[in-house]
Amino acid sequence: MEPVRLGVIGCGVIGPSHLKLAAPCSTADVIAVADLIPERVEAIGERFGVSCRYGSDEELLADDRIEAVVLAMPVEDRTPVAFKTLERGRHLLLEKPVAGKAEDVRKMMALQGDRVVGCCSPRKFFTGHAQAAAACVASGALGKIRMVRFRAILGASAEPNPAPPPWRESMAQNGGGILVNWSCYDLDYVMSITDWQLKPQTLAAKWWPVAPAMSAYVAPGSDADAHFMAMVTCEDDIVLSMERAEFSSARSDQAWQIIGTDGTLYMTMSKPADGPESVILDRFVPGEGVVRETIWEQGQGGPEMDVIRDFTEAIRTGREPQTNLERALIMQRITDAIYASSEAGMSVPV
Repeated sequence: MEPVRLGVIGCGVIGPSHLKLAAPCSTADVIAVADLIPERVEAIGERFGVSCRYGSDEELLADDRIEAVVLAMPVEDRTPVAFKTLERGRHLLLEKPVAGKAEDVRKMMALQGDRVVGCCSPRKFFTGHAQAAAACVASGALGKIRMVRFRAILGASAEPNPAPPPWRESMAQNGGGILVNWSCYDLDYVMSITDWQLKPQTLAAKWWPVAPAMSAYVAPGSDADAHFMAMVTCEDDIVLSMERAEFSSARSDQAWQIIGTDGTLYMTMSKPADGPESVILDRFVPGEGVVRETIWEQGQGGPEMDVIRDFTEAIRTGREPQTNLERALIMQRITDAIYASSEAGMSVPV
């Protein structure tokens, strides 16, 4: 299979991660990188052996050799470049969050044509624990799903980052805070494991900024969420419960669960502090009560897949990437509704 000729725009925090994944990937060939900061693009080009280095997205997009573009910068800067990339007929891989609002996702869909557009939110689905959990759900062992929930509270560390990134909790630059930074992963994880059967209808939510005692943990002027909670009612009597916080006064506590009529699945999207990653199934057995079984443990391996391989294989084979724009739109609608519900102080339609 001929490798896809890639250009990566954005050589800051996340751009090098894409280049690391592309280096051993037989279906990817990074032939150009671009960044507005000359020193940064030169350093990344040297590090990864990419000789073609551009100083802007316009220069890179003018290179007719490039088939597909990876955008690795904050959403405020990324979205206009995403539109240009699609208008110029390139395939597109978008960092998370996919956009700042659902309207922007719909515009990308209108511009997409026959191009492949992939999203980076399924990173955690390309793991052994996610694949084991998905197989368990598909087997019917849980019965009818009643509730899907995740809770990830991250306590404040002893000392803050001396230079917190200004985009991290910025509505303008990032489209939000911890909700868009991390819960796109949470949502993609549980949505993919349940084969996208959750169809959101209404939502009630609340978010809070970083507490005054932890204000040094975020950049000056930060105006977005450090903690949110949402309850989503879905079709078929399923409820989705979501909560995440960073720089919290609570000790770190994380849980991802799918609760059904016959069984409950416990997952670990991130490595727990008290032990190895695992996937545990509790089932009701008549005469025995609830019986526990570990169906996957750390070390059992997982799929040889990541966002770059998934994206480039989708281009070459004509299949959809794991998370396409249609799926990303569902998650963006939930995200938009969380902010709208919190502002309105009432439940809203999704």
